[in-house]
Amino acid sequence: MPVLKAKICGARLDDVLFIGAIADETGIWAWPSAGRSAQSLKNALGDKLQVLAGLRGAFRVLLARETMEPIAQPDLGMFDGKTVLVAVRNGERAEAVGDWLSYHAREHGAEAALIFDRSKPGDTSFADALDTELPVLVVTSDRPLGRADGPDMRHPATAPAALKSIDAPVDPWHGPMAEPGLHDLLRHMFLASARAVAFVDIADLILPLADGETVFDRAIAAQGKAVPLKGIETYPWRLRQGTPAPHVDHTSSRRAERRALISYAIAPVNQPAEAFWRTGRPVGVEQINAPPVLFMRAMGVVYPGAAVNQIVRKSELREQAGLVTVLSRAFGVEPLRLPAPAQIAPRPKSNALTLVTAMKNEGPFVLDWVAHNRAIGVSRILAYTNDCEDGTDDILRALREAGVLHRDNPYRSTGKVPQYAAFRAAEEEAAVQDADWLMTLDVDEYLNIHTGEGCLTDLLEAVPDAHAVSIPWRMFGNADRHGFEDAPVTAQFTRCAPEYAPRPLQAWAFKTLYRNEGLFRRLGVHRPKGLSREVRDTLVWVDADGKPLPPAVWDKAWRMSKAQWGYGLATLNHYAVRSAESFLVKRDRGKVNRTTREQGLAYWFRMNHNAEEDRSILRLGDRVAAEKAALLSLPGVRDAHDRAVAWHRSKIASLRQDRDHADIYDQITTPRMQHLSRIATNFGANVHLVGPQVIPDEIAFSDPEKPFYWTVKLAPTPKV
Repeated sequence: MPVLKAKICGARLDDVLFIGAIADETGIWAWPSAGRSAQSLKNALGDKLQVLAGLRGAFRVLLARETMEPIAQPDLGMFDGKTVLVAVRNGERAEAVGDWLSYHAREHGAEAALIFDRSKPGDTSFADALDTELPVLVVTSDRPLGRADGPDMRHPATAPAALKSIDAPVDPWHGPMAEPGLHDLLRHMFLASARAVAFVDIADLILPLADGETVFDRAIAAQGKAVPLKGIETYPWRLRQGTPAPHVDHTSSRRAERRALISYAIAPVNQPAEAFWRTGRPVGVEQINAPPVLFMRAMGVVYPGAAVNQIVRKSELREQAGLVTVLSRAFGVEPLRLPAPAQIAPRPKSNALTLVTAMKNEGPFVLDWVAHNRAIGVSRILAYTNDCEDGTDDILRALREAGVLHRDNPYRSTGKVPQYAAFRAAEEEAAVQDADWLMTLDVDEYLNIHTGEGCLTDLLEAVPDAHAVSIPWRMFGNADRHGFEDAPVTAQFTRCAPEYAPRPLQAWAFKTLYRNEGLFRRLGVHRPKGLSREVRDTLVWVDADGKPLPPAVWDKAWRMSKAQWGYGLATLNHYAVRSAESFLVKRDRGKVNRTTREQGLAYWFRMNHNAEEDRSILRLGDRVAAEKAALLSLPGVRDAHDRAVAWHRSKIASLRQDRDHADIYDQITTPRMQHLSRIATNFGANVHLVGPQVIPDEIAFSDPEKPFYWTVKLAPTPKV
């Protein structure tokens, strides 16, 4: 069937440009170029203006006769009584248009199509190459309808998911469409007597509806109301021998895609006088009360011949099984599929867990921590130490028979901070490579498992399909204990932050227990890093309630959100400060992952929480005590522990003689700070950043039983 051609011509009246105009018995209908306000049109056209319709820079005006040339005549006969597809073409291939037409003819009963071709005047190559069974009208314009300064939208760099590393050339003929009133012009010139019209681009396929209904059926039944269409961008996995991807190969969408495309279908009958058809949604037209009809946009058709990785990161793609079914049936060929996701091996029968940790001057606390981890079923502990003065390394070496492996931290030779240097070195160790499960943990973090008997196996049995479990901190304070005691921290410090503690940010920081199955490239502080792209679709990552952790947080998150917090299966008790005296030693030592960052009053305020009591970890008391007794019976352990305790006491005495540390001690042990430790979660992030000194006394001594929120604004950083 021959393809017919038509053209719309721009016009001018005074200083007003129009994208087109037609004459009928009422006068001249004209469509001003977008960007003008209603008032500016009224001012410019004066008494020539009889009617103004439209909204937000896209208008239709009725002018008196014989006010301007050239004027076209409506040509409604071609689409009279037909169901019509309407699309704007911006470089898509004739072969793709053929697929688009035949698909909608089969699936939705399309009887004709109007294609507005954005090619420059005189270029008829597309219309001449189009081979179709349906009546098609190709309409062109004598002027560009794209933004004058806009990029050529045929260039892959303009794809929404492209890496944007290359700038597309400026081209008003093919730039972003600047004339949202084009739909209304086409309606009055060609479509006013059509039975129903669906506005979808050549890359778009309207997905099948239930029970054989078509999008045109729905538009006709709507009697002039708009039927909303909602679409997603879809992608091929690769090209077939370098040729442009057809619609059928677009079986995948991006993970966590937030963009939604919108359009509409409509029957021209019963349109109110103020109705104005514009791109996206018509103005002055009621919309039916029903879910949108879905469509897909084939991005390889939008950018014909572009390599897939030019328009999207292939690692973001996820195959949609429904699209595979629809497209293979509709086109009668099998689409090119994404490679099958890698299957993660079944869990081993054992649950051998290796903990990796880095320490410095933690001697008095090592024994209880190791005893607790052995009591819950940890198999091995790989511990790195650096610059210890208290004999921490001696204790760890003496615990070798208990599954503790000690290594010197190589941070000086690597140039990394101690914790990161330890993790990189640990990855070469057999204790890590051979483990079933891995976790990085500090000596002030205690895994408190609530399910079953409180053992690691109980936790893993509660989440039988999980490959990774992220467990949030619950921050435990000093319980108003100022002096150091050689006793288990779990028994001394039983006061903590409320369970619901979105502030400070650190309150819900998490650590992650995960399968050692090649799923990740390396150890990390809060979660393993370098998730393998091949296993993303089969990986099961859960939180401490056993709920799936959203893939959006797998790569960067270090804390739980308000949607993910919870301690149903486990809590990571975080004893960040311990006693006021031990805090002085910690402050003198410095952080294991930030060797130069000071830990002062603001840190104490941020990490010392005594709002509630939680003694749940003490149910393991008998088992932990038995493990500790067994450890103390090993050669050299008791002596090494006692030396570490003595060193710790001596260090405290020395630090309390130092003016700076003595001042900090005096500040953190005041009644004011004790009270603040019970209401700390009521303060905003800025307060936790700058410290409690900004809090007025009338706020600092607020009733702990009455929730409130208080914060400060930070002064802007001066520009240099």
